[in-house]
Amino acid sequence: MSALDWFKRMMGQKADEAAPPPPADASMEVAGLNFMTAIEAHIKWKSRLENYIQGTSSEDLKVETVCRDDQCPLGKWIYSTGGQRFGSIDTFGEMKGQHALFHQCAGRILETAQTGQKDEAMRLLQYGDYVRASEQVKRLLAKLYVRLNAGA
Repeated sequence: MSALDWFKRMMGQKADEAAPPPPADASMEVAGLNFMTAIEAHIKWKSRLENYIQGTSSEDLKVETVCRDDQCPLGKWIYSTGGQRFGSIDTFGEMKGQHALFHQCAGRILETAQTGQKDEAMRLLQYGDYVRASEQVKRLLAKLYVRLNAGA
């Protein structure tokens, strides 16, 4: 499976519905961001938060850091190279907004857990806005990758 096929699957498209796949050695990196790594990092947040809520995490997560969308590698890219190069693209703007919401939701879950409301924190993690924001970040990153590669 090519990089482009993988991202099309993330978007819910069939691999043969959009642009032809890039060469087999195609990179998943565009303008300094590895899109697959960014998606995987945001997928891992669910288990990181779940472990924190359950008390099995060794991480010292801080609400004031987690709730900020400019602290992770994707956020740093959004506010630097990504924004400079692709800030005028609608998909980029949508992804930036959903990424900010994702971190706000993650921060809210963490704060809820830290106040001892573990059941509520787990509910927010599994059924709240966090779930939708997480799915949107992944989908929009995939969509942006496909769009940027189609224009290459």
